[in-house]
Amino acid sequence: MSAAKTSFVERRRGPARLSRYGLYQLGDYLRDRGLPTVIVTVLGAYVTLAPMLTSYKHQLDIMPPRLIARYGGIEGARAVLMHDATDMFLRTFLGVVVYLAALFATNGIVADDRKKGYYRFLFSKPVSPSRYYGQAFVVHWFGFIIVACGMGLLYRALVAPMLTVPLVYVVALMFLMYAGIAFALSAAARWDWLSLVAVTVFANYVWLRFGDSTSILAKMLYLMPPLHRTSEIYEAVAKGVPVNTSLLAWFAGYGVVCYLIGLVVLRYRRLAIV
Repeated sequence: MSAAKTSFVERRRGPARLSRYGLYQLGDYLRDRGLPTVIVTVLGAYVTLAPMLTSYKHQLDIMPPRLIARYGGIEGARAVLMHDATDMFLRTFLGVVVYLAALFATNGIVADDRKKGYYRFLFSKPVSPSRYYGQAFVVHWFGFIIVACGMGLLYRALVAPMLTVPLVYVVALMFLMYAGIAFALSAAARWDWLSLVAVTVFANYVWLRFGDSTSILAKMLYLMPPLHRTSEIYEAVAKGVPVNTSLLAWFAGYGVVCYLIGLVVLRYRRLAIV
């Protein structure tokens, strides 16, 4: 349990007011989960982008004057090359960022308090576990959107404009899918990030292996999200073309359903489980 959370629990007197936990939950996310997300993303982005930018700089240096004139000058040519770099970056890296952010945000969101016994302190006052952890999930989701927008502004300052409305809602909804799955798993048992990895690998495998099957048993595939198609969403954002809203709604809806399952589990199952 973080120092802020422990201090807050110890200072509480009288009936617990759930809304007062919100700022502490947001602070916990930004410090313990958001900051590692930023660090890993920045390091990964540097490793991914540095060779690309070096290559594009070399292309700009040797670009024929006639081609530069076609782009409207050196700045126009540089803008085109930076746009190409951003396109490639989003295609190859955006999905990784969203997935890692969901892993960081939901790792042990319920299971850690259960395994370490912190729930005894958290719920010594009349606070509903389903409401507390449900709020924590929403706060972490909101915190991720803040972090994602901040990283987009950083990319703009260092490389080129990237942050758009479609980009924000795509990363928010794709995060919701992964985080919803992890939340349900964390609420159900003493599992952590590894369970989300296992579900992701399994879902990819069964859809790729049996997705074209005409067997009636193949209908059971719809119990798993079509994670093999996530690249379609990220490529649309990278190209600046309309996103497949039906597919995106499927992903987001799956995350919401998992989130609600997690709330039901927390409402009716004791936290003190093995």
